[in-house]
Order: sequence, then structure tokens, then C-alpha cells
Amino acid sequence: MIDFRKVWVGGRILLLLLSLLYTLQMTPALVKADHAGNPNIADIVLTVPTTYMLCPSGTDSDGVALSNVGTRWLRGYVQLDFVIPDGGGRQMVQRWDVLQGGDYRLEIIYPAWETWPSGFFEMHVDLVFEVYPTEADARAGTNLLGTIGPGHPWDIFCLAERPPATSTPSPTPPPTPTGMPTPPATPTPTPVVAPPTATPGPLPTETPITVPPVAPPATPSADLTPALSEPVNGELLGRTGAEGPSPSIPWIAGLSLGIAGGLAMRRIFGPRHRG
Repeated sequence: MIDFRKVWVGGRILLLLLSLLYTLQMTPALVKADHAGNPNIADIVLTVPTTYMLCPSGTDSDGVALSNVGTRWLRGYVQLDFVIPDGGGRQMVQRWDVLQGGDYRLEIIYPAWETWPSGFFEMHVDLVFEVYPTEADARAGTNLLGTIGPGHPWDIFCLAERPPATSTPSPTPPPTPTGMPTPPATPTPTPVVAPPTATPGPLPTETPITVPPVAPPATPSADLTPALSEPVNGELLGRTGAEGPSPSIPWIAGLSLGIAGGLAMRRIFGPRHRG
């Protein structure tokens, strides 16, 4: 005979295990840069976005953070650039210089793409952090421990979500009517004695000519398909947009479910005392 109580408890335990597995898979790991081989700075963690952002109408942002810096000092910069189309290079929008001790956090706010220069559709972020043991070393540029930033396989960037291109027809000029000539003045008949007064015949009239409208020139559709530029050393890949992972379950929820499942298993399978 089926023990429905044990089936119900077993289902709860299975659900608990699945929840814990999902939590472990979806918890984002801290992203370390390519400085892990340097023992002087390998413990410093660089956290950056790993998928690009589709800039919506309005503004959006990406975060960059350095943690576990401790008593060491940072010197460097974070720079936001426009990517000039057709291989035109970069145009700097904003630069944040860094000279500080301890951890660092910056939220990079992209300007609304409606304000971008005409023809531009991509923005990139470059970053370089030099690590020094003391403030004096950071200011003097001596005793460099290592550099974080250049040579990464990611690229922090933002693409403009532009509307589809539509061709705008040129206005059709109105037809130009041909002017009618002014009829000549009717001569006044001169009376004579014998013959009757001559009656002037009807004046000839001209039919107005209508000029057909001029066909508008065809306007080719603009090709605004973004062509992503190649990553440059020192860049990192952008953050959650349409391709980002779904938010993770908080780890505290998984821990609570684990404790509850353990208590349930102990209650079912633990020793029973009889009176």
C-alpha cells in the first residue's frame, strides 16, 4: 500500500535538491581578469559585465568593480568612447581617472542614443588599473606590482537600438499651369454710310496645357545594420541585455531550504521511540 506521507516528504526533498542545484548553477561567479598569473595581484578580483548591452531609448549603465585590493593603491583610468563608423577609430565621450587606495567601484552611464552623433551606433569602454604597494609609489609610479585591464577577451560595449530605416519620398511639385495670352483689344467699328456695320467675329481661344507632375527620385534605404568593431586590448565585454542570464535565487533561500529538508529527513528516517 502506498504511504502518501512518505511520498509527500520525498517530493519535498527532491524539490529541495533541485532548488539547491539551480541556485549553484545560476549564482554568478566573480569574474577574474587575466592577472591571475601574477602572485602580487592575483587575489584582486575584477567584476565586469559579460554580455553586451542594447542601449534602450533613454539611458542605461554598466558596472566595473575591483575588490580585495586591501592596503594597495590603484592608478589608472576608465574611458568611454564612441566607435566612429567605417573604421574611423574612436571619439572619447568621458574619462574617469583613478588614484586611490582600497576597492574601486564605478557605474558607467551611457548617454541616450537619441543624443548620439548621426550615424553612430556603438560605444566602448576601455580600462587600465596599475597596482602599487603604497600611495607614494602610486603617485611616483614606482614599485609597480602589476596591471589589470589590458589583454582581456571581453569588451564592455553598448549598441544603439535604432528604429528600422524607412525611405522618405521627396515632395511632389505642383503642376505649373501655362499662362493664357491676353486677348487683343476688340477694335471699334468705324461707321460708314452705305454698307452695314461689320460685326467682329469670335476671338480664338487656347486650351491650357497641364504639365504632368515630376516623379520623385527614389531614396535608397539606409543600411543601419550594426557591424561590431573588433575588440581592442584593454576592453571588456558588456553586460546583461537581451542575452543576459536570468537573476539568480538568493543563496540564503537555498540555505534555508537545505536546513528544512534536513530536518524533514531526520524526522522521517530517524529512530522512533515507543512509549
